[in-house]
Amino acid sequence: MNALSRLLLIMAIACCGATACLAAEPLAERIKQLEPIIGSYPPDIHSKAELDAVKKRYRAIKSELDKRIAAKPKDQTLLFMRGHLQSMGHNMDYPGAWQGATDDLKAVLRSNPGNIPALLELGELWVNSEASLAPNAESLFRAAQCYNGPEPLEEAQRGLFFALYYQGKMRDALRQSEYLTQTWPKNAQYRNLEKAARTALKRAGDKEADL
Repeated sequence: MNALSRLLLIMAIACCGATACLAAEPLAERIKQLEPIIGSYPPDIHSKAELDAVKKRYRAIKSELDKRIAAKPKDQTLLFMRGHLQSMGHNMDYPGAWQGATDDLKAVLRSNPGNIPALLELGELWVNSEASLAPNAESLFRAAQCYNGPEPLEEAQRGLFFALYYQGKMRDALRQSEYLTQTWPKNAQYRNLEKAARTALKRAGDKEADL
C-alpha cells in the first residue's frame, strides 16, 4: 500500500462519512492516476507531448489544491495530498516541486508528528534527492516504524536500506537487506539490494561481505 492509499484508508476510518471525505475523493483519484507516470524516477514519459500533457494535469490538480488549502491552511489531508503530488512533480523536475513537497509534509508533521504516510513520503523524497539528506531520511523511516508498532512496515524498512546505503553505512545496509530478504522473501528486489551491498563491501575490502 503506497502512502496516498494508506492516507485514504485512515481518512475513511476517521471521517465517518463526513462531507470532507467525499470532497477529497475526486482529487485523490486524479493524483492516483498520475502515480504510474510520475510516481517514480525516471518518470514514464517518452515525448515532449506526453510531458506537456502530464504537466497540464499536474498544474490543474495543484491549482485546485492551492485554492482549497488557502481556505483551510491547516487541513492535514489537503496538505498531504499536495505534498504527495509535488513529491511526484520532483520526479519530472517540475520547478519548485521539491521545496513545495518538503514544506507541505513538514507542515503535516508539525501538527501530527506520528503521521506515518507523511513520514514515509518525506523520507522517500529526501533519500532519493541527495546523500546529505540520507541521515534525515533515516530518522523519518525509523519514526514511521516506531509509530506503526512492532509489525514490520515494509515501506519504512525498505527506505532504511537506501538511507543507510547512501550514507555509506554498508555493513548496516547489508544487514538491512538481509532483513528485507528474510521478512519478504517473495520480493526479488531485496536480493538485488543484498548483492549491491555485498559488492560495495567487497570493493572496500570488507571481509563481512563474504560471510
